[in-house]
Amino acid sequence: MLKKLLLFVIIITALGGLPTMAQSDDGWFTGRLFAYHLSNGGESALQVHYAHLYNIDNRFSIGVGYGCIFDSGINIPLEAETRVYLLRNSRLRMSLLVSGGYVFGYGVATISPRIGIEAGKHTRFRFAADAGCAVLGDVCMLRLGAGVVF
Repeated sequence: MLKKLLLFVIIITALGGLPTMAQSDDGWFTGRLFAYHLSNGGESALQVHYAHLYNIDNRFSIGVGYGCIFDSGINIPLEAETRVYLLRNSRLRMSLLVSGGYVFGYGVATISPRIGIEAGKHTRFRFAADAGCAVLGDVCMLRLGAGVVF
């Protein structure tokens, strides 16, 4: 019985230490609040998007994103998010972002690869911008956005 209890304590201690090893320089979590302009020829829409990311390490983050797309109605996307830093220095961060999920209202799946740039981590709120495409069902739209990372 004592051996089983000791083994249990060792496993719990090892698993409890994992989040601290996974913490990045930015902390465990990062939020991204963005406004996007979606454009497809003559059609355009405004998207307000919030993503809550868990920082696996200093280069890779995963999380969930949600928001509203305003065009002829209100549509709500719910997406899984990933972010990989391609370039990290004190003044500039370049990242590759990919999100995919479902848009309630349109009733379609979506995937959105983007490339982004963020200001360095000198302040709590960092300005950021990204550009890419948003594939909503069978429609591909240009996606340009700017916002803050905190």
